Amino acid sequence: MKLFITNKQKLLLAGLFIIGFSCLIGVVGYIYQIYYSPIMSSAPDGNSVILIPRGSTFDSVTAHIRKKGLLPYPRLYDYLAEKLKVHSRIQAGEFKIQHNWNTSELLQYLIYGKSIRHRITIPEGENYRQIAERLQLAEIADKDVILSLKDDPDLLAKTGIPDMTTLEGFLFPETYFFSRVDTERQILSAMITQYRRVFNADFQRRAKEIGMSEYKVLTLASIVEKETGVDSDRPKIASVFHNRLKRRMRLYSDPTVIYGLSDFNGNLTRKHLRKPTPYNTYTKKGLPPTPISNPGRASLQSVLYPADEKFLYFVGRGDGSSKFSKTLREHNKAVSYFQKNRKNRQAMRRKAKKASSKKL
Repeated sequence: MKLFITNKQKLLLAGLFIIGFSCLIGVVGYIYQIYYSPIMSSAPDGNSVILIPRGSTFDSVTAHIRKKGLLPYPRLYDYLAEKLKVHSRIQAGEFKIQHNWNTSELLQYLIYGKSIRHRITIPEGENYRQIAERLQLAEIADKDVILSLKDDPDLLAKTGIPDMTTLEGFLFPETYFFSRVDTERQILSAMITQYRRVFNADFQRRAKEIGMSEYKVLTLASIVEKETGVDSDRPKIASVFHNRLKRRMRLYSDPTVIYGLSDFNGNLTRKHLRKPTPYNTYTKKGLPPTPISNPGRASLQSVLYPADEKFLYFVGRGDGSSKFSKTLREHNKAVSYFQKNRKNRQAMRRKAKKASSKKL
C-alpha cells in the first residue's frame, strides 16, 4: 500500500523540520554561550582573590565563589564539577581568579592552579618576638600562635640539638615565600630547616675544632649580630668575645642586657646594667643561657673563624663601625674620643636645625 503525501503535508513537515532544527541550533548556541561566557561579565578584565583554608568542603568553597559573584551559571558549575570530580580534588590556598575565565576554566584552576605565595624577608638580628610581629604585620601568621610555639617540643626536636627549651636563634634570617594557608608550625619549621642547611656538617666540624658546642656558637653569634652591622667588623668583635671568654672576663654586652629587660624603652641606663637577670653579661660571666637574636651566616661564620687578634675591647665610632683596643687604657681613650665627637656632632645638628628654623 502506497502512502501519498500531499504538497500541503510536505510543506508542514518542512516547516516542522526547520522549526526543530532552529530550536536545536538555539539550544546548542545557548549552551555554547553559557559554557564560554566569562564568570563575571560585568567586569571581565578584573580578578578576585579567594582564600580556601585547609579542610574546606566543596560546598563552602562554592558558597565563597557565589559570594564573590563568580557563579553566573550554577547548574553548569555543578555539572562540570561532577564531571571533573572537583569535590575530592580541590586545593587549599589563596588563588587569584580572572573574571574573563569561563566556568570550566575556574574549576580547572581550583584543581591545578598555583596558590599565591607571599614574599617576606626576615632580617638578621631580630629576636623571636620581633619575627612573630613581622609575620603578623604581613598577614602571614598569628603572632600569639607563633609565640605559643616558642617552646613546642616537636619544633624543638627539629633543631637537631637535644634539651633545647626555646626556638630563639633557630629562625634563620632569609627571604621566604609563604602562603596564607601555611600553618604557623609550617612557617617555623621552614625557618628551622633553613638554619639546619646553613649550620651544616662543615660548621659542626669547625665548632668541635675550636672547642665549642653548636649551641654556644649560635648564642655567641646572636650577640655578634646585635653588636654590629658592618660585615668586616664581625670577625674582630667575635675575637673580642672569644678572648674575654678565655680569660674568664665578663662579656659586657649591652644587647644581652636589653634582651633580659621586660620594660626596656630604648634608653639603657646604669640601673639596667646592674639589674640581675640571666642575660646581664655585666654581672654574670660567660654566655647568656640562650641566644638573644637570630643570627645570619656572616655572624655564625665570624664566631667559627674569628680574627686572629688580641683585642679585648671595642667601641662604636658612630658610623656603624667599631674601634678596637687591646688594653683598657687604649679603650678608655677611644671611648672619650668618640663620645666627644658624638657630642660635637649632636651640637652641630642642633645648631643647624636652629638656623634652619630661623630661616623659615
